[in-house]
Amino acid sequence: MSVKVTLLRHGETKANRENIVLGTSNVGLTSVGKSQAYASALRISKLSPDAVYTSPYNRAIETAQYISKLTGLEPKPKPELQEMDSGEMEGTDATRMTELFPEYMARWKRDASTTRPPGGETLGEVHSRAWKSTLEISNEHDGEHVVIVTHMFPIQGILCNALGLHSNQYNKISIDLGSLSSIYISSADTSVQYMNSTQHLENI
Repeated sequence: MSVKVTLLRHGETKANRENIVLGTSNVGLTSVGKSQAYASALRISKLSPDAVYTSPYNRAIETAQYISKLTGLEPKPKPELQEMDSGEMEGTDATRMTELFPEYMARWKRDASTTRPPGGETLGEVHSRAWKSTLEISNEHDGEHVVIVTHMFPIQGILCNALGLHSNQYNKISIDLGSLSSIYISSADTSVQYMNSTQHLENI
């Protein structure tokens, strides 16, 4: 098996702009987010993708649809690619997390991978399901180029696995809105070509 996987983080939403915790809320893109999505799709279309998979959330689907318009490829939603379920913290001002959830944030700083937000899921669970889904997709597309449109935590999880990093090292990897990352997955090894590439967004 040998597969090229391009990872695309969705474009900007209002919650991203306002620094609000955004997990399962099903919001769409801002005008800036739409411009980011188009620029990303234009770059991806020049790389001749063979298939497009996406998180089922609107912000990811809307981003993936720009790729569809330029390539004719129909995005396939995969629930395993959705963003982390933040539970009761959903919609919180991210700058007030330590104030509002002090015990949780203290545990998160010690071991993010196993710390569960009230009513939500752990970072380790997010990383595990995203990586498992990526491998399943890769097995279905031997010799092809696959695009996965998803969110920050799933992309960080996929890259942590590709690099052999523990989930707690997620914060060593920056993933900007509309950014592209690329990995190669083969039967023998997994390698990272680039991460968090944003050169296509310079004029936005």
